[in-house]
Amino acid sequence: MIASRLAYKWLASVPFLVFASLATGAAVLSCSEFGTDPDAAVAIEIDPLELPAIVVGDSLRDAMGQVVSLSARAFNSSNDIISGAPIRFYLLDTGIVTLDSITGRIFGQRTGQATVIASIGGLQSDRITIRVTLRPDTIFGLDSLRRSMLFSLQGATNSGDLRVFLGHDSLTSAGADTSIAVPNYLVRFRIVAPGGDSASISDTTRVVLTNESDRPSVVDTSDAQGIASRRLRLSAAVNIIPDSVVVEATATRPDNSPVAGSPVRFIIRIIRQP
Repeated sequence: MIASRLAYKWLASVPFLVFASLATGAAVLSCSEFGTDPDAAVAIEIDPLELPAIVVGDSLRDAMGQVVSLSARAFNSSNDIISGAPIRFYLLDTGIVTLDSITGRIFGQRTGQATVIASIGGLQSDRITIRVTLRPDTIFGLDSLRRSMLFSLQGATNSGDLRVFLGHDSLTSAGADTSIAVPNYLVRFRIVAPGGDSASISDTTRVVLTNESDRPSVVDTSDAQGIASRRLRLSAAVNIIPDSVVVEATATRPDNSPVAGSPVRFIIRIIRQP
């Protein structure tokens, strides 16, 4: 018998109706039918994407901005990856992206989301969702870029939200310029003064950036309204309270050039309470 992990993978990979032509015979094979052929696939996994969305008119990219293809891995009965396995990729939706089934190259046509699977020998991977968003053209801060934040030794008021809006330039029917919200896009935050950096986000004795759950975090994905935010937090245990903290928020285009308005700079004056 193959390992229970492989059995679960295979059972989860039984093709649905649209791919019935790829697999014939019984839906479930006995262990003896798997055999020991190292090139016989018994399970397949598709790799997750590095970025939350593709930009309309652009290809899939990794976190470094390089164009990449979808990737997947096929496993044999020994749970080894099959080198050079003839994996194919299939779209379950049309009109949102184009996909080369052999190379896995994918291109965003219009906003929305599409579903993709990988397949080999009648097996199919779990589905993954491909989101396509608008090109970001501008970023700016919401609320005031200069503000005050109260600091208490009890720690009750030692945090504040820093929000930015990510927009796509567009023209209204009247010809006026407007910005449409860009969802599902990464915005990076960093403390530039006093001496903070992303490497210190796990140090709770310092000034840190956190998410809405108060966990250290320096990256956010814009929501449906195009808003991304992080929270500035000062620990009540910190020995020296800075007079102010400077935080920058940055978004980059697919080619890694900065979006207009980047970086958005927040200057937060710290007011210590008795």
